[in-house]
Amino acid sequence: MTQYHMGMNLGHERSVAIAKDGEILVAIEQERLDRHKYSPGYMLHAPGVAAQMQIPAEAMRYCLDACNITLGDLASITANMPGHDCAPDILRRVLPAETTNKVMRIPSHHLAHAYSAYWPSGFDEALIFVADATGSTTPAHYTESYTLYEGKGQTITTLHNEMVAAHLAQLSTLGFVYEYITRKAGFVTKVGEKIQHAEAGKLMGLAPFGKEQLNWHRWIQTTEDSFSLKISAYDIFLEVAALEKRYDTGEGKPYLRPYLVDLAYKVQKELEQALLHLISLAIKRTGLRKLCIAGGVGLNSVANYELLRQLQLDDIFIFPAAGDSGIAAGCALWAYNTVGAGQKRVLLTQATLGRQYDSEQVSQAMRHFQDSIEVEELTADETIARTAQVLAQGSIVARFEGGTEYGPRALGHRSIMADPTFKRMKDIVNMRVKFREAFRPFAPVIPLEAVSQVFEQEIAAPFMLLVSPIKPEYHEQIPAVTHVDGTGRVQTVTEQDNPYFYRLCYKLVEQRQGPPVLLNTSFNVAGQPIVETPLEAIATFLGTDIDYLAIENFWICKRHVPVRSYEDHLAKVGSDIVLPHGLPLNTPDVSDLMAKLDRALFFGQTVSCPWSFEELQELSAWGAQYKETSVLFPDNSFYGSFQTKLSGDAILLLNPLGTSTVVDLKQQVPPSNYTFEEVKLLLAVLNAPESLLEKMRVDLRLTNFEFSQRIEWANQQLYTYRLEPAYSYDRALPQDSVLPSASNQTFAPFENENFSARRILGKLHECLQQAGYNETNICQLLGITSQQQIEPTYLHYYDRYQLPQSQLGDLIRLFLLRGAFTKARLQEIFGEEVFLSLCGLGMLIQRGQDWTSRVDLFAVAGLYIATDHRYTILAEDRITEDVVMYVGMDSMGLVYTAPQYPVNRVLDLCCGSGIQSLVASRYARVAIGIDINPRAIRFARFNAQLNGVYNTHFYVGDLYEAVSGDFDTILANPPFVPSPSQDCRFRDGGVSGEEIVARIISESAKYLAPHGRLFIVTDLVNIAEYESKLENWWQGGAAHKLVLSTADRNDILFSVPHCHTAFNQTLEQYNIELDQWLQNFHTTGLKAVNFGYILICRLDTTHKGSYYSRTIHNPSQPIHQQVQEYFQQRELLAQLPIQDYFLVMSPDLRFRLETSPRTEERQIELFCLNNPYFTTYPINEQMYRLLQDINQCRPKWSAYATATNQDWLYELIYKGILYLTPEVPNVRSNRRLNEPPTTEGLKIEELQTKTTPTCVSSYLR
Repeated sequence: MTQYHMGMNLGHERSVAIAKDGEILVAIEQERLDRHKYSPGYMLHAPGVAAQMQIPAEAMRYCLDACNITLGDLASITANMPGHDCAPDILRRVLPAETTNKVMRIPSHHLAHAYSAYWPSGFDEALIFVADATGSTTPAHYTESYTLYEGKGQTITTLHNEMVAAHLAQLSTLGFVYEYITRKAGFVTKVGEKIQHAEAGKLMGLAPFGKEQLNWHRWIQTTEDSFSLKISAYDIFLEVAALEKRYDTGEGKPYLRPYLVDLAYKVQKELEQALLHLISLAIKRTGLRKLCIAGGVGLNSVANYELLRQLQLDDIFIFPAAGDSGIAAGCALWAYNTVGAGQKRVLLTQATLGRQYDSEQVSQAMRHFQDSIEVEELTADETIARTAQVLAQGSIVARFEGGTEYGPRALGHRSIMADPTFKRMKDIVNMRVKFREAFRPFAPVIPLEAVSQVFEQEIAAPFMLLVSPIKPEYHEQIPAVTHVDGTGRVQTVTEQDNPYFYRLCYKLVEQRQGPPVLLNTSFNVAGQPIVETPLEAIATFLGTDIDYLAIENFWICKRHVPVRSYEDHLAKVGSDIVLPHGLPLNTPDVSDLMAKLDRALFFGQTVSCPWSFEELQELSAWGAQYKETSVLFPDNSFYGSFQTKLSGDAILLLNPLGTSTVVDLKQQVPPSNYTFEEVKLLLAVLNAPESLLEKMRVDLRLTNFEFSQRIEWANQQLYTYRLEPAYSYDRALPQDSVLPSASNQTFAPFENENFSARRILGKLHECLQQAGYNETNICQLLGITSQQQIEPTYLHYYDRYQLPQSQLGDLIRLFLLRGAFTKARLQEIFGEEVFLSLCGLGMLIQRGQDWTSRVDLFAVAGLYIATDHRYTILAEDRITEDVVMYVGMDSMGLVYTAPQYPVNRVLDLCCGSGIQSLVASRYARVAIGIDINPRAIRFARFNAQLNGVYNTHFYVGDLYEAVSGDFDTILANPPFVPSPSQDCRFRDGGVSGEEIVARIISESAKYLAPHGRLFIVTDLVNIAEYESKLENWWQGGAAHKLVLSTADRNDILFSVPHCHTAFNQTLEQYNIELDQWLQNFHTTGLKAVNFGYILICRLDTTHKGSYYSRTIHNPSQPIHQQVQEYFQQRELLAQLPIQDYFLVMSPDLRFRLETSPRTEERQIELFCLNNPYFTTYPINEQMYRLLQDINQCRPKWSAYATATNQDWLYELIYKGILYLTPEVPNVRSNRRLNEPPTTEGLKIEELQTKTTPTCVSSYLR
């Protein structure tokens, strides 16, 4: 019994075909019927959602009617789409219930293509090659790129199936690489709100206008004796973006931009070379020398010819609908062979698989347009003769005959024809008929027996899928079909299979001599499908400059419109045809730009990056996801191995400058979005070796506890997607040591370095966190900007009138306001276990019947820092040891000022509570704190355990005596007060205040690494002398030395804060002590005492050091990045040629101009509102003009710096007012600097700011 098998493509280019007895009876693209180019079929509410694709109902009805059958007569219905094949499910959902059992699923997209190419080829055995943008996607999320098969008789077996990760396929398959450049060249058709279809054939036509650029990188790498190609999608993306940045002006049509023309040449040649490698290897492996081709790549007729010629194939067959529309035929033939067990194979000699239109339908169409056309009925011979006659005169004729061709090529049944011997006929047809790009070539039609006379070709090419060279002597004879490279896309015809074209070729020779070649192109205009019906044929004819239309044997011309001669047509075209061309030969590579783009995307290095951040975000969203494919730039900022296929079920869609997404392929969990830092953490926890996790912690500037919290978060995220971490960062906490029930000495157990209370202190930390005990909340509730502003005279006010009655309020009262609570309340807050433990540690003590804290607990820099009370105001406050100073503005100032370079070892001298070490634990692998005060060491060890820090160690010692080895960074907050007594070791720095500071600096060279750094907070005595002081103290060779100061204090301003206490002091006591401080000030020779920071960066011995002093506001927010930039600018000025760097003014600075109403003199100041790195700078008019020039023009150093202004420019750079950058700045005005302004009379001053002295006298009463 005869069986009908319907095949269907439900991807782009939807189509339907019906096969019977091994032959394709009918096939049609849906676009021909609904008149939407490529007819993608997505639902309006779900563009791009394949699972909701509409079936091509019109094409189904068309094919059923052509065969005079119904759905019920079909033996099978097989549909397919690329990617995840939803087609069978869609059919079962929409077809009548009685037909759903006929729905079949073909194993793969490429297999459907293979059947379309091999089954009708007429070859007994052959190689089959399928390549496209995307084939089927497997459940494991891999997508077909290209497949090689062996066809023998009625059997097709797989030789090699190349798969790529599906989420990377868009730039990892042969078809998609070609399509990428196609889209860049602007060759797309918009087929929906968000959907554009690439037109790769146009790029193939553009390629010959380009040339090989030897300096550009190779994209598609072959491996000897391997079927696998290496395609570095990321490197392709980088190179295209870099070329675009260097050469793309944005002017004119993209395909006319020279770099894109050369890219077209490049991708075409690399595609050809890749195919030659694959097919030659397949021939070597199988011995087969006949080749069948299908898939979108099969439409590349240039590559097809190269395979035929260079591999000396015996024969080649390319299915006419080689793209995805041909899937319908392949599905039908597969079902015939496998479902129906059919064995017949019928040779396809014609692509005219559409239905016929009878004479009545033709007549009806002509009647519809009768007012616009004139019709004459001729015989077949007369039609051919008339056609040849007018073609030879330079006219353009359209032909409509029989059924439409299946596939993108019109082969004589839906064609526009012209005589190719007219020199500019190509321009006429392109511009006046097809309305398309001027460079695009047209196909020559020639009888098969004459093909070798004109072309370098022997075999038949009935479907116009070979581009072969035209012999040189014919280039001038048939210019309209001779492409720029001397080739033509040949269509051979025989009298049996295409009598009209066959006879017309020879009849044309009778009219004008020359070769029997006809120009043929599809009967449509740009952006529209090929005409299907007689009605559409006439409408298109009337809407163009086509002169005549031959529908079957009806000869049609336009009523009241004179037929134009060749000269008339040419006059309307004009002579200003612009053709593409490439860049000059040996254009340099763009590796430098590629590297900059890579570093900007994945390392945050945007300095010297020519892309704006908005441009980088767009590039990141599209191309950064391919990073793992890179050969040229394999370095990345991840930790350990890096791949975005996280498992068989989960993938990562990477976007480092935007939002990255993890997708569960089984759709059991919704997608989750992550920042780039979160992605790096997730990948590190998933893949990184344990050693790299510590590096990541340092890079992220996290304490051990903070990092463990992030790790725990990452683990939870990974478990959501059924992913198992490679390693755990969890540390096995040591068993808590036995605690005393009570202690008269604060934190006494911590005298033993091995004492551990980590578990119980972890609970305290959790209690504080959950209550919201942090710097922001504390300051907000108390109405202050920092905890250092808490004054003893305000404690009662804060307690009674500011704080709420809540757990957070009570914690603030307890730890900052000297409050006392009942035992029951504290047990309620902490829990009984924590309460008892804090009592045992001496942290909580009794005050009458209540309990209070023996320490202050500051929440600063994301840490909890216990210190002694700032104010000694109660009897319980007295201690017999040196106190551990509170966290003052000096401590916080050093935290905010010292650059935080990631390092191995940090030394914290005079560590006190340990705050510097604990902050440094974030950016150092190990931090060691030293203090001469045993009490301070106990506090520091307590603070480390409270904050979950494991990489700090604290020891009792006198500066360097307790340590050995080199340190990358040394931090110091020493006793620095010029004092008349030495009773307070935590405060007194000798009579000049410099006794300990000098020791720290002079001895540091023995302990600093070769490029080590020393950062100190201190009083600065007689600051004008500090250049010579540091010269004497520093013993470490060449170094950059920076002194940051605030304001000088004279004798009285300096002395009063050290004498005055809030309570328990008589006037006489105050006067006596004040006199001691004043006498010390005078007898020691102090002129003024400033406050600030000494920062020293050690250099190689070959480098020259420097000294600079500048004024800042004592920072209440981080300025360490700007301090680090100061040292970077110093190195830049000392080492690099800076001629090509640009001068830019700091964006934080503002000008303030005030005019006196009496004198009209202007006072000008440079200032910054919210950056303590800057003070206020009074400047004169000349300096104002210079800074305005630089701010507006942002000049290059070589164009601006002169012998007279260079020193001033250096000075402004040292102050941070200007900086040098290699990045080309965006100039905000159109003004250009003709020459640098004069520097005569330039003036800038620095106003001193405000010193915040550390008042410690309250500890002494």
